[in-house]
Amino acid sequence: MQIREVILKKISILALAICSSLVYAQLGTNVYPFLNIPVSARQSALGGDAVSIRDYDVNMTAANPSLMNLEMDDMVSVNYASYLADSKIGTISYVKDLEQGHLVSINARYMDYGKMPRTDEAANILGDFSAMDASIGAGYAYQFEDEWTIGANVNFVTSKIDTYSSMAVSANAGVTYHNPRSNETLTLVARNFGYQFKPFNGVREDLPFRIDLGYTKILDQFPAAITVTLHDLQKFNISQDFNVNGQPVNFGRKVLDHLSLGVELFPQQAFNLRFGYNVKRGNEMAILDQRNFSGLSAGFGIKISYFKFDYSHARYHNSSNVNMFGLSVDLIEISGNRR
Repeated sequence: MQIREVILKKISILALAICSSLVYAQLGTNVYPFLNIPVSARQSALGGDAVSIRDYDVNMTAANPSLMNLEMDDMVSVNYASYLADSKIGTISYVKDLEQGHLVSINARYMDYGKMPRTDEAANILGDFSAMDASIGAGYAYQFEDEWTIGANVNFVTSKIDTYSSMAVSANAGVTYHNPRSNETLTLVARNFGYQFKPFNGVREDLPFRIDLGYTKILDQFPAAITVTLHDLQKFNISQDFNVNGQPVNFGRKVLDHLSLGVELFPQQAFNLRFGYNVKRGNEMAILDQRNFSGLSAGFGIKISYFKFDYSHARYHNSSNVNMFGLSVDLIEISGNRR
């Protein structure tokens, strides 16, 4: 019992140290914003910021490595979306159990912004150029108690705009408490902290650092899982200056803009329905005197044999919606073995 108390105290100190040392960093304009785009169709459907879903879904480990667990062993997943303004995004994730509570992960993502016209000062078109972002990384997690897991991953990040390029190292670190008896998960994760060692033009920029607190509960009397995420806790005011009516954003709006909600129906079945709402996106993409449902998202997942297919539709604006597709494969079952 004393050993467990000592370990929990160390975890608490570690979490506080991460928060206190990084809380004032990277509050301005950031580079590599693609690191905060949803990593999977499931995360997108559940509001876009979920970091506390602890089950078979290996995609979640890219954002929160402390979610790694035995159910993810030898699971691989890929996701793809045609994102805003004809850009394309893709991700891949994999987890391997090393036994005795040790797990490792590999994840990668890319974002292709396509071709853009190259012009001179007089707006004469001189051809075109392209831009892209990419990252690849590895993670490690240790489940030292039935309920507690700590994890971290390190990623190499690169970006290219025409002939300019930059490189950085980023990391995510989290601690997760999961109670299998009450079917609830609580997690704290620091995301995207690191160092840009090769800037675009000699001026070093900040990474899109954020601190997220997530909670997920599978209800006992109803087949649903509720996910609540408080994101970007490193900074209180993440809202725009004025609301859709042209009035200054009030205190309540600044608080609620940290909130993202998700509901998954039939979470432990072969077929799932998912719904989400991102408060900040809903507020900032709203149109005066129009109901455009910005901030809402929905999707589903279906498991057939050793394949899991996921789909999400996220509403950004009347003219901008994102459809994301995901496919997960259980490599243990596909080889003829049973979990």
